Amino acid sequence: MLGLPFVYKSVGWIGGTMVIILFGSIMWRTSILLGRELNGDPRPCHKFDDSPYESSLIPGSSASARMRKPITSFPQIARDAFGEKGCICISSVLYFELFSVLCIFIVSLGDHLHLLIPSISMTSHMIIVAHTLIIPTALLRTPRHLSYLSVVGTVATIAVVLAVVLTCLIDGDKYEEIAISKGRVNDRGHYHDLWISAGLPLALGLVGFTFSGHAVVPSIYCSMKKPQDFEKMVSTTFLVVVGCCILTAVSGYYMFGNEVEDQVTLSLKATAGAKTELAMKMLTWLMILTAFSKFTLAMYPLSRGLEEIVAPHLSKDTAIDITSAAVKIILIALALLVAIFVPSFSFLCSIVGLFSVIIVAVIFPAAAHLKLFGARLSIFEKIVDWLMVIGGSVVAIIGTIATMRSDIGE
Repeated sequence: MLGLPFVYKSVGWIGGTMVIILFGSIMWRTSILLGRELNGDPRPCHKFDDSPYESSLIPGSSASARMRKPITSFPQIARDAFGEKGCICISSVLYFELFSVLCIFIVSLGDHLHLLIPSISMTSHMIIVAHTLIIPTALLRTPRHLSYLSVVGTVATIAVVLAVVLTCLIDGDKYEEIAISKGRVNDRGHYHDLWISAGLPLALGLVGFTFSGHAVVPSIYCSMKKPQDFEKMVSTTFLVVVGCCILTAVSGYYMFGNEVEDQVTLSLKATAGAKTELAMKMLTWLMILTAFSKFTLAMYPLSRGLEEIVAPHLSKDTAIDITSAAVKIILIALALLVAIFVPSFSFLCSIVGLFSVIIVAVIFPAAAHLKLFGARLSIFEKIVDWLMVIGGSVVAIIGTIATMRSDIGE
């Protein structure tokens, strides 16, 4: 959400709003599809009176029974739809996404710490400091002791939305102020744009990353007391999220125009007055705390997956502990190298959004829906699914190439 005002900078008022609404609609649809795949039937979840995991009806035995046996995880969906090779492919993409997220959090930490301690001028130095601070946390065998920090993410999201909207209402247009502080006073007629086609690939990736998180859908679905209400919950959630996204993006872009940073909190802190300096500093520290907690939580499944590969070859607990620490240190070192050589929050988010998020959250759910339930789907449903598969593939390939070329050109 931090990068949404930057989306408007990249594609303008019309482009930014269209991309957010389009992606929100697609991600809503694919979340619904994942729920139905977990439920084992292409019909809406609320059509069933019983819990999928407690049903006494044998799958396929009658019209009221589910078509397939309900499943509980992302890899299971991939395995049932595309076999073992499909499971390996989707797991690899998920691990790539998790590793990329580590890099993104390091860059974000470096940016925010540099804002608080500007005496250290090079962002790469701040990334190294931020990463060094993360190491003791990342070396823990389990995030059990830090899992409560996941609530920080929710608090931080609410804080960002409120901070951006309230600052916009109180201070209004701050473009001239930030332009003067940077030594630039541009023509006022050109600091807000209606449409910029050149920035579309970057915007698609940033918004895609904002709506990432489909990998946790199975956990949410399985933990619900009444999975039948899943689709209603998803619809309500997406309405709220899309509304907050547009509100944050519009407010941030209105205030800062084409001078907005790729993380709106950086622009807020840079233009904070005497009355709001303390509040903006607290918000910045909240962003840092959020990055710390999310880094640890993202590290856990990635390192566990790699540890499970070598664990069968180890017999002693000490060897397992040493291997666990070594895996995390190597991951941290690799993520640090990527963050130093590609210290662009917007570029990293865009690449992840265009490649892994579109594969995991757009192409895969639609393709699995076709594969698992093709015989029971209507012509319209098949057309929509194929549009997502083909359209997602085109956007992922062309968008990734265009974004990388643009970054190299700069």
